[in-house]
Amino acid sequence: MEISQWLPVWITPFWVIAVGLTAGLVLVAAIYAVLAALSFVPGIGTLADNRPLATTVAAIIAAVVAFALCWQYVPQVEPAKYSLHLVLPMIMVGIIIGWGIVYGAWSRTRRELLQIAREGPMPYLLGTAVTLIVIGFAGTKLVENPRGILASVRQVNLLDDGTETISVTVPGIDSDTQASQAPFVKIQDLRYDQDRLTEMRVESDKFVRIADAEDPDDFTMIPVALQPAEELVHRDTDNTPPPLPRDSDGIYVQNTETDDATITFTLVRHPKIKEASTIPLVAVCLTLTLMGFITFRQAAPRIAAVALSTAKSEMAQPLYLVLTAVGIATIILLGIVPFYTMGDDIKIMKDCCITLIMVFALIQFVWSAGSTVSEEIEGRTALTVLSKPINRRGFLLGKYTGILITVLVLFVLLGAVLLMSVSYKPLYDAREASMKQPEWTVSHMEILSTIPPLALYFMETMAIGAIAVALATRLPLLANFICCFTIYVIGNLTAPLVQSSAGENALVGFVGKLIAVIVPNLNSFSGQSAIDAGISIPPIYLAGAFNYLLCFCVMVLMLALLLFEDRDLA
Repeated sequence: MEISQWLPVWITPFWVIAVGLTAGLVLVAAIYAVLAALSFVPGIGTLADNRPLATTVAAIIAAVVAFALCWQYVPQVEPAKYSLHLVLPMIMVGIIIGWGIVYGAWSRTRRELLQIAREGPMPYLLGTAVTLIVIGFAGTKLVENPRGILASVRQVNLLDDGTETISVTVPGIDSDTQASQAPFVKIQDLRYDQDRLTEMRVESDKFVRIADAEDPDDFTMIPVALQPAEELVHRDTDNTPPPLPRDSDGIYVQNTETDDATITFTLVRHPKIKEASTIPLVAVCLTLTLMGFITFRQAAPRIAAVALSTAKSEMAQPLYLVLTAVGIATIILLGIVPFYTMGDDIKIMKDCCITLIMVFALIQFVWSAGSTVSEEIEGRTALTVLSKPINRRGFLLGKYTGILITVLVLFVLLGAVLLMSVSYKPLYDAREASMKQPEWTVSHMEILSTIPPLALYFMETMAIGAIAVALATRLPLLANFICCFTIYVIGNLTAPLVQSSAGENALVGFVGKLIAVIVPNLNSFSGQSAIDAGISIPPIYLAGAFNYLLCFCVMVLMLALLLFEDRDLA
């Protein structure tokens, strides 16, 4: 009986995620089915054989897609001063789509598609997705209102944020007409579904009244008076009646002044079940991830060969298996251990688990950089690899990408376990404190607030990993560990150092700013403040952190190439 009470609350968020993962897999299958059919068309299936021509066509498609995405989504960013942060991520999406179409329609990709699904990170990513799908769909009968969730998917705002602003003009009355005799004018251009409105704002530059009929005898609601420059705000969580009639076809406005009145309606639309927005989001993220790997494997085969070989070797090491096993056991344990924080146990649990995943990933990244770059250089193995048709640039980029794939799989495995624990934690805490059982939306919210910090810490791991690979071209494993640890500590103190140097003498300020220039500002990738405050990290912040990460990784990897270019391998 007790299990039957809490299990629906725990399983419903995973059912939503399972639907999104299924939609993503279906979307990927449909995309590559269409591209496989196009590969039989003469000229398309062999386009990728001509690399310069394929690059030109892919760049054109990527530019068109990136421009369309920027034109659609960048103006919607609020506040507007951060809108440019979204440009680079949209360009990256355009690159994935552009090169993905060209190399997805390649006849070689059609022949190797099943092989691609069995190598590298694909078995782990697909296996984790299928596991979550099985867990979610196994509890379908326990899910709360599954039809309502699916119906709300059609109401998700995919092209905008759901905000619509409409201005209408109501003519004024004649000077001979008394204000009390002013007619109620019907508003024609306003259409909405009040069940989907999460917020409505109404303002006017003149005194007006809003009613639901033309004749006062037919009123079913008390007319709402709106003063000039006054803004009426109503949210779906308010206990007061909305200022607009339920039927959008029955809005009448009375203007009692001789001048025309301009009324501005701002309507914010969201699905009836807001959590349904997770389904298309998960589907798009999974689609881009799988397309990105397939495109990378086909567009850069030599670098991909080194990367896949490195990833396969590192994931078979005992350290990787130990970190994965210990990480899973620790996350499960922290999910049931009380922290005695007076209701903030879940915040401490998320902070500890996400930090644990990042630390394990950093250890794996630095260790792999030492074992695959330093040891291969010192052991002359790199010389054998470079004797094949691959240059030093491809070798180093392949090593970095291969280690990155290894760490990505570790993040995915431990992150999936963490999401399960986070979903169960509110139920566990409520039972331990003899409190009312929370709704499934609470567990769903905790899952969504956990994913952005995970993404930020993965970016931080990528930044430290780039430094580890660069240092591995010159330093042995132990020295690499020490340097990376030092950079990690100083990088997380960069912002406090700069702030503490403000107002001091010029020398202290110069040293603080010099450290900020040389050492990466790892505070940009910290989600601890958001976790402690119990708020969700906005997507635009993730976009800004991605911009900083991409610029930093390009700079460090260019430095790594310079260090590796004149290294004597013989």
